Amino acid sequence: MVVGSFALSGACFLLALLASFGIWKFHMVHKKVDTIAHGALVFGLLATPLAILSGIQSSPGEDIQSTILATKMLLAMSGVGLALGVLVVRMKQGIELWNQTFASVAHAMFGMTAVGMMLLTASLGGRFSRGESLLDFAHLPYDTLFLAPGWFSAALLLIGIANTIFYIRRSSTIEH
Repeated sequence: MVVGSFALSGACFLLALLASFGIWKFHMVHKKVDTIAHGALVFGLLATPLAILSGIQSSPGEDIQSTILATKMLLAMSGVGLALGVLVVRMKQGIELWNQTFASVAHAMFGMTAVGMMLLTASLGGRFSRGESLLDFAHLPYDTLFLAPGWFSAALLLIGIANTIFYIRRSSTIEH
């Protein structure tokens, strides 16, 4: 359920981007593709806790200190954050965001990146529980944990707080 809905969402984000540039000439379908992309993203997010629970149940043993699990958590939380950001932007901007070149490219890229992170998380789950993954052909470093340095994490936190404050102030001035 989760992998299928995220894959559908990613494909629809790509089709919506192509339609916004006129490469894919079905403008009547553009609104439907946009709706499916965001609807599948919501469904994938809602089904993710079920996937987490079933993954925990199928895990072989009590290897709670696995680098694969830490990488999965990092990717999953990043993917969820990006996906929520994409959904909030779509709710605030509406379908008109596809009419602006920069906004449509950014929105589609963030949507497809969130989908990619969630699909990579699912692939790592298969590697952890079954010892195999759909991405084995890529020879990914499953035993390496990629973490950002502390200064980078602190900078991202400050940027996020500043962005939130800016958005709240902007929203309050628009309403008045």
